[in-house]
Amino acid sequence: MNKPTLPELPAACTAELKNICDCIYQNPETGFQEFKAVQLLTTFLANNGFDITEKYMGIKTAFKAECGSGSPEFCIMAEYDALPELGHACGHNLIATAAITAAVIARKEMIRNRLPGKLILMGTPAEEAEGGKIEILKRDGFNNIDACILCHPGSHNGIPEDYLAVSRREIIFHGKAAHAAAAPEDGVNALDAMNLLFAGVGAWRQQMPQSTMVHGVITDGGAVANIIPDYTRAFFYIRSLSNHGREQADKRLHDIVKGAALMTGCRYKFNLKTNTYDAARKNTALDEFAAAAMQRAGLAVEKMSGRISTDYCNVSQVIPGCNIFFKAPENATEIPLHSKEFQIVAGTEYAFEQCLKAGQVMAATAVEFLKNQEFREAVKSSFDSSCE
Repeated sequence: MNKPTLPELPAACTAELKNICDCIYQNPETGFQEFKAVQLLTTFLANNGFDITEKYMGIKTAFKAECGSGSPEFCIMAEYDALPELGHACGHNLIATAAITAAVIARKEMIRNRLPGKLILMGTPAEEAEGGKIEILKRDGFNNIDACILCHPGSHNGIPEDYLAVSRREIIFHGKAAHAAAAPEDGVNALDAMNLLFAGVGAWRQQMPQSTMVHGVITDGGAVANIIPDYTRAFFYIRSLSNHGREQADKRLHDIVKGAALMTGCRYKFNLKTNTYDAARKNTALDEFAAAAMQRAGLAVEKMSGRISTDYCNVSQVIPGCNIFFKAPENATEIPLHSKEFQIVAGTEYAFEQCLKAGQVMAATAVEFLKNQEFREAVKSSFDSSCE
């Protein structure tokens, strides 16, 4: 493998990139509502030589920007959705900025070196809960792409060893309302079923593998105390380090729900909410090159254990991919994602500077893939030999 060469960012772009990053940060938009962000990103890319496909695959805030032609095809992915109430507490303003930074740098290198192939920037909405990348996959929107890369801010520089597969379930119990004092015998208590569900999950945790997590909240527990509740609802996340583990846990949770319904005489629903996120399929060749490029960029790589779930992993199951993390807090403090503290970090000058470095790393990886057949073969071999 060649030692990474970091292409330079055109100095003239920096101020515009900062403006885009700040504007997305100051105007947070939740999944599939990221219209301002998409307008900013696609305008910038069009002005820098990319052909734009809006509403890509029929998804209103997805887009595809491309330059070059033929094969191979390399894809840089951008995220830009925010969290309800917390805004950009996951730093997707930085992800989007790093992605367009990488695209502009890589395109310049393609022209300078007369590289064959196609460079793609894929705008992927609604990562936080809806799974925009999965929707694009379902519509064959990643067809013909040979490899991809993405970045994410965090408290460390590195490439996670693993990710958590996740499914999300809405659980509903239907009972029968009755006056709790005058005619309790006529009621079927949906809250009893819900309490038994949580008791069952608590007992299950004693034997739950360390690789599996289940957590839930009651979103509707009844109206008033003197009426036996005829309707309760909960929302659960089921996570595991493997797809198989997630599937087994999902079945076990279903059995507990069914048992709670049988014990109380309730009816139940076990609804799948949004898309299911897979575990990652690692690609050693891409990871090793990107890690070496990170070192060259001054992003000192640390070992990272994955405790997150992302729709990128679904893409990694069908296309060789890499997801690099860059350190956003300026100090050494561990700041969790999806917190008010990280939301503040995502708007800092230091985090912006770090995302530009991540953009350089992604550009270097894209250029290496497009120009180096030996590297492409190593990436394909790593993908073919990998398993979940």
